[in-house]
Amino acid sequence: MTTTNERKARSTKSGARDYLYRDVASKLRERITSGQYPPNTKLPSLYDLVNEFGVSAISVRRALRDLAYEGLVHGEQGRGVFVKAKGVIHRVLAAKTDQSIGDEIARAGFVPRILELSHERIKATEETARRLRIKPNTRIWRHQKIVYADQKPVSLHYLYYSEDIADRIKDNIGQLFVFRMLEKARIRVLESRFEFGATGLSAEHVDLFQLQAGTPMGLIYFTPLNKSREPILTGLTIYRSDSFLFEFDIPH
Repeated sequence: MTTTNERKARSTKSGARDYLYRDVASKLRERITSGQYPPNTKLPSLYDLVNEFGVSAISVRRALRDLAYEGLVHGEQGRGVFVKAKGVIHRVLAAKTDQSIGDEIARAGFVPRILELSHERIKATEETARRLRIKPNTRIWRHQKIVYADQKPVSLHYLYYSEDIADRIKDNIGQLFVFRMLEKARIRVLESRFEFGATGLSAEHVDLFQLQAGTPMGLIYFTPLNKSREPILTGLTIYRSDSFLFEFDIPH
């Protein structure tokens, strides 16, 4: 018969193992995204990683499996595990709301960069007002920025928000990606809602993306909600459809 103390001991050991493999994955991920392990580099052997981190082979294998799932590494039979060459940006949209496009750009092997384009007060259109649950023509703020993966422009971002939110995010809006920005402002996001669409690149955005008008582009409308399930802000992302692969994590 299993005692309460035995169950607690097993739970503690399981939690420790979980922490260890996540810690290994985090350190290896940092080395990959920082460029310490460039694309096509072979990672240290299983034996070397076990010795370096002082963990079991099981923990190292779980860490490598996580990195492979994120698209950072791949295994080659009889040769070892290698850092993947730069490719598409693997975007995970999950119940967890702290994912940043900057994180995924870095994990794909690119250096993310933000270029702020404009920050101005406007009157809310009917569509924006509907998403923010305010009256049309209400005065709000619009922020526009473009995001690069290395030197390639990959996505254009519009944010729309009220005066109250503007005061809280003004110091970071031009430097941080949206969920990092809200976290920095101590604005808690309970959940986020996403809507997807497709379009051709407009003449207005040709110079920004350095592509021809009509090039297939993707659209994402997103609205983070607070604990009362009220909109914090709303936004639109226009992205290169050849640069992103989306994955949805839907809890059951």
